[in-house]
Amino acid sequence: MPRSSRLALWCLALLLCASLYFKGRVPTGKGEGAAFFRARPGTITVRLAGDFPRPGLYELPEGASAVSAIKMTLPGTPLPAGIAASAGARLDSGEVVTLRLRGREVADLSKERMGAKERMLLGIPLDPDLLGTGEWACLPGIGPVLSGRIVADRQKNGAFGALEGVLRVPGIGPGKLAAIRRYF
Repeated sequence: MPRSSRLALWCLALLLCASLYFKGRVPTGKGEGAAFFRARPGTITVRLAGDFPRPGLYELPEGASAVSAIKMTLPGTPLPAGIAASAGARLDSGEVVTLRLRGREVADLSKERMGAKERMLLGIPLDPDLLGTGEWACLPGIGPVLSGRIVADRQKNGAFGALEGVLRVPGIGPGKLAAIRRYF
């Protein structure tokens, strides 16, 4: 193959690689790493687990329930009356819906909250009144000792109400509060 043809092929390959590289990049918000996920407005982020055909993270419309998630993924699956009543409640961002099937019928359906680390990565706001000691310790600048103090203060003095309520805990100041604010 002549030298000019090889050079033309190399240039074409380089152009193709560069265009694929730039098209594949996802712009991130200011101050965010690429690992952070941002849900679109009007949607909630839930994880479907267990016997769903395709378990994983899903963006569902606000107001969706576990029943609607089952109907979208397993159309025509009958729901027992006891499960249908409990599954009709609205889902919130950060919930995990686990489905267990027995044959073609729903045997069990449960909901729980995602862990703090997963919620932080997905950009789902945390609630200072619901975090446990281990979850507080996941936040930057909050170690096991300070997280124990935060939970003990909440048990003794009641709910914080908002993130600013955490300022009453010794060891939490405006600087530390500013460092963790983006997760709430």
